Amino acid sequence: MALLEVKNLGITFGGLRAVDDFSFKVKKGQLYGLIGPNGAGKTTVFNMLTGVYKPTAGGFTLDGENLTGRPPIEINRKGIARTFQNIRLFKDMSVIDNVKVGLHNGKKYTIAEGIFRLPRFFKEEKELDQRAMELLSVFGLEGERNALASNLPYGKQRKLEIARALATNPKLLLLDEPAAGMNPNETAELMDTIRFVRDKFDMTILLIEHDMKLVSGICEEVSVLNFGQELAHGITSDVLNDPKVITAYLGE
Repeated sequence: MALLEVKNLGITFGGLRAVDDFSFKVKKGQLYGLIGPNGAGKTTVFNMLTGVYKPTAGGFTLDGENLTGRPPIEINRKGIARTFQNIRLFKDMSVIDNVKVGLHNGKKYTIAEGIFRLPRFFKEEKELDQRAMELLSVFGLEGERNALASNLPYGKQRKLEIARALATNPKLLLLDEPAAGMNPNETAELMDTIRFVRDKFDMTILLIEHDMKLVSGICEEVSVLNFGQELAHGITSDVLNDPKVITAYLGE
């Protein structure tokens, strides 16, 4: 059974149809790629899946539940988390506090208990600290827990953003161009990190990426968007060798 099922998804901005009649399925535990030229509509799809944009046609389900058009916070609580092409950390906050922002999505103490520092507040904050440290340890960031997020090297900032997304306890993780701005060594390490996240957290991952080496190295299936419409989909190696994809996307 598909964890994510997207059916006939579409959105129009004014007279421009940015995404048109787009359908695909992502199975539980799968690493699925969404590729295509700049401006093809890939991030727009992510924005619809996370509630930033409301589709004007079609919809999607997560675990069989229709989440089309729901607010971002509700979609996140139902199990979809994302990272961004341009890293969006809270750069003036510490590394551990960035992760705790994600963890607070599931906090149980009330505002009053937090304001007056009642016993339940301290108990939960201690548990959040422990959980945050566990996540940081997974990514080798525990030694920098008190450092400012802005002071981390680029590759570690990417890892921190993934850790913060995982802190919301998602079923589906959306990665928007995670290798953007990385050198080959950082990209190779990122590939290992993505595989590790999938295996360690039993995570389903949908990613947008322009680095074809990364896509061919970790994605089991891909869909190709071109001018907002599906050009091809299927097993990654087959799709990347499709003449239509080579012409439209790879420019060869």
